[in-house]
Amino acid sequence: MSGTPTRALVLPLALSPDQHAMYSRLADLYNRVWGSAVSWYDANRTVNAVAAHKALYAGLRGRFPQLPSQFVCNALRDAAGAVRSWNSNHPKRKWSLRASRKKPTVRFDLRTMGLRGNLLTLSSMHGLKRQRFLLPPIPAWFDERYPERRLQTAALVLDPNSLEARLTLTFRIPKAEPVEGRVLGVDLGLHALYKDSEGSEYRYPQVQRVKRRYAYDRRTLQEKGTRSAHRRLKAMSGREERFIRDVDHRAAKRLADTPGIGVIAFEDLTRIRRLARKGTKTSRRRRSMLNQWPFSQLQEFTAYKAAAKGIQVVMVDPAYTSQQCNRCGYVDKRNRDRARFDCLRCGHSDDADHNAALNIRDRALQSLG
Repeated sequence: MSGTPTRALVLPLALSPDQHAMYSRLADLYNRVWGSAVSWYDANRTVNAVAAHKALYAGLRGRFPQLPSQFVCNALRDAAGAVRSWNSNHPKRKWSLRASRKKPTVRFDLRTMGLRGNLLTLSSMHGLKRQRFLLPPIPAWFDERYPERRLQTAALVLDPNSLEARLTLTFRIPKAEPVEGRVLGVDLGLHALYKDSEGSEYRYPQVQRVKRRYAYDRRTLQEKGTRSAHRRLKAMSGREERFIRDVDHRAAKRLADTPGIGVIAFEDLTRIRRLARKGTKTSRRRRSMLNQWPFSQLQEFTAYKAAAKGIQVVMVDPAYTSQQCNRCGYVDKRNRDRARFDCLRCGHSDDADHNAALNIRDRALQSLG
């Protein structure tokens, strides 16, 4: 897995009443284009932004003449990324992203914005001048950590009830030179979010408790079926997603910060899902685990955090990593009994997740030569 290293910085942005009204109108048009694109991607089961541009651009320009052409292009790419992310994090509900956004949002690229020091310029509605804003100082820690950053995109999220908006600046970070170091195998799970081949694990005791609480609250609100319950469900969904993202970020950072490593190896989750469709009991159990937590998101976060340090992230064949003895290579599903691994051939005993992480590491070593 390779990822372009990026870092995001969220800043408040104060708008005048006229600016708030104008950008609210811009966001409305932008999000209608975005919704049309999401519907097209879902219907055609593709996230090819070039194909979407050919199919939709002319019609959308005719429907929304006040929206500058570059914002139409931005919305098409923005929607492709949103659908791709939705499919990755919701494997059981692929191609079903809703074609509407909760908050008025506009994404800018280098053609529609500029940043010199703390002076930000943003494009506006067709026929109007760019708007100028003086941003608060960039935090010193961000300057020190990413001195060679390059601005890539910005997202403006408006609050209908406030003149203060939220601005997310995304910077491209130069890739670090590849580093030499050990290969770290990582086995993913639910009781411990991961255990690695060196015996370290990431446990977050709150995870299961919070997940159970959200599941209970969700069932209760769904049974009520009222408008108020529906609003609470939407708010709760947002809180749960933010909680999960925070846990994944923390776990990914800890992996990328492991001293002395040059490669991080994971199981290829897409191959686990293909195996699950074949219907074996073990693979169905693994697929059930994947549906309870967005492990692909954890892998993505790890990839870009590792890339910034020059650490490579690779995927290996997941077949039988939990059943194979790391000492003698014997494969038998009876070798593993929940958290313990006891080889029926050579008698080797280990923590089951640690044994699997060692197998993942060894497969990565073989593939890397």
